[in-house]
Amino acid sequence: MNKRKTTKWLFPIALASMVLLSACGGGAKPAAEAGGGQPAAAEAGSKEPIKLGAVFSMTGPNSPLGVPEKQAVELLVKEINGAGGVDGRPVEVVFEDDKSDNTEAVKAIKKLVSKEKVVAVLGSSGSGPSLGMAEFSQSEKIPLISMAAADQITNPVRAGIFKTPHTDVHGTKRIFKYLKEKGITKVAMLNDSNPYGSGWTQQMKKYAPEYGITIVAEEKYGTKDPSMSSQLTKIKGTDAQVLIVAGTNPGPATIVKEAKQLNLSIPIISSHGSANSKFLELVGDAGNGVLMVAGKLLVPDQIDANDPQAAVVKKFVDSYKAAYNVEPDGFAGYGYDGLNLMVEGLKQAGGDASKLSEVLEKVKYVGVTGEFVFTAEDHNGLTEDSMIMVEVKDGKFQILK
Repeated sequence: MNKRKTTKWLFPIALASMVLLSACGGGAKPAAEAGGGQPAAAEAGSKEPIKLGAVFSMTGPNSPLGVPEKQAVELLVKEINGAGGVDGRPVEVVFEDDKSDNTEAVKAIKKLVSKEKVVAVLGSSGSGPSLGMAEFSQSEKIPLISMAAADQITNPVRAGIFKTPHTDVHGTKRIFKYLKEKGITKVAMLNDSNPYGSGWTQQMKKYAPEYGITIVAEEKYGTKDPSMSSQLTKIKGTDAQVLIVAGTNPGPATIVKEAKQLNLSIPIISSHGSANSKFLELVGDAGNGVLMVAGKLLVPDQIDANDPQAAVVKKFVDSYKAAYNVEPDGFAGYGYDGLNLMVEGLKQAGGDASKLSEVLEKVKYVGVTGEFVFTAEDHNGLTEDSMIMVEVKDGKFQILK
């Protein structure tokens, strides 16, 4: 495994004290509602705030992604401002809900730019909404950091457009590496027909020959489909040795439960789009034995102490759990890393947002998702080597050794 040097730790890796959100009814009371701004803390001084926008899927099918992303950003804004903001200026984030809809996402970012006058934007949670937002951001020269996984968000590279999750390329390569180690060569695919699932289909077909893999079945389903039994029945009739599922909840959980009902005996591997506690909740006992590719944040207590990410992940998990009374998932991590990257870029640019796109191309940052090394040729900055394979055992994720 190639290891790249991380030249610096992004602030704040360790703080003497931390400003946490107040608990209310077993969780934290959100600092701002959708469409409102995150109040700037007094500790950051009286200077004019740096106004950022965030478009997350706080309702709709992608809400299990968007809600933790928003919570992580709210938590981090308090921490940043408590530590003095950026060059003494507080950070303010204005949130919008895209309702898990592509058109709504574009409307939201247009509102943030034209009405709220934000200097940069985070979002969205899904690949489809993010692609529409990226097109607008590029035309308006507004820096954007996406929380979505599709490779085409940052490939080809576009000025000012970045992302925090591992891509479908990373996930595909990591799964195929595992299959090659196990001597598995025949694969069935059952992917969401949306941009996220379609991206996985594209990358799996592209890289299968490189790993000696043959795709013997290629099936799709709709994001809102209540059942995938017909597709699973077709797959059962092939000689596939494993089924790979790419989608976000609830689809993958439905597939796992129906596969068990149909006595589909081959292993199931899910993409990182469903790598969270919601999957475990939805799938129940049927999930035992399911494999998944994911980031290390999914299993914070299982990270090696010598891993460069270990301290960063522990700090984030502890602060998030204290604020919301639940451990963060990878989606919360995408939001957390996104704002940290944006703030680090602003710091290096001396608070000048007009330089943010250029400066971000030089940022190196150890995050909870992985070790980011942005360059002019790579606006994602991650590799498949920072992903892990996990198995569901007794309702929990366990790293495969």
